Amino acid sequence: MQSHIKINLEFKCIIGLLDYERIQEQKVLIELEAKSKNFLDYAKLCEKIEIIYKKKKFKTIEKSLKYLCKSIKKYHKKLKFISITCYKPDVIKNALVGASIVKKY
Repeated sequence: MQSHIKINLEFKCIIGLLDYERIQEQKVLIELEAKSKNFLDYAKLCEKIEIIYKKKKFKTIEKSLKYLCKSIKKYHKKLKFISITCYKPDVIKNALVGASIVKKY
C-alpha cells in the first residue's frame, strides 16, 4: 500500500538564535508532504513532529528540518519522498519567513 500525505501543523516552541527566542515560545507552522511505499500515519507524524520541536529547542530552522528528515526516515524506512517547510509567522510583521528541505530516497 502506497501512502501520500500532506500535513499543515501549527504549535508553539522555542526556536531561534536571538535571546528572546531562547526564552519565549513562538508559533511555528510546519507544512509536510511525504510519499512512502508503506502506510504513513499522519496523526502519529504530527505528534512526533511537535514532540521533537518542543524537546530539541532548535537554534535554526535549517537544523530543525535536517533533524526532522533523518528522524522520520529512521522510522519510515520505505519513505520515497519528503518535503518539509517550517515558517515562523510572527517574526516579521508583514512577511512569512521560513525554510524548506526536500529529499528523495
